[in-house]
Amino acid sequence: MSVMDSALRESLKSLRLSGMLETLDARLAQAHGGELGHLDFLQVLCQGEITRRETVAFQRRLQRAKFEQQVTLEEFDFTASSKLPAAQIRDLGALRWLHAGESVILFGPVVIAGSFAI
Repeated sequence: MSVMDSALRESLKSLRLSGMLETLDARLAQAHGGELGHLDFLQVLCQGEITRRETVAFQRRLQRAKFEQQVTLEEFDFTASSKLPAAQIRDLGALRWLHAGESVILFGPVVIAGSFAI
């Protein structure tokens, strides 16, 4: 490990960029192999850090929510209630409404036993 490499690692630690630190060796190997240019190298490192932070934040929110059970939309049992419109719920899960800039309001009695994340 060179002095520059060591200094970079210490800088990443100081800046709390552990995602970059974890993938640095692999990204450096890609850059040395000619797979990544300077800007691509930096972009891939930054995107890895962003993804790691989003994942950690999501996991933290799930823990704080203290759900009794975690079920994804794909795993959800729509047969538990005949009144639950499975096709509409799946359509909402596709998030087309979000990309179209629309809003969704869900109301009515609680019929879902458990919670799910989209």
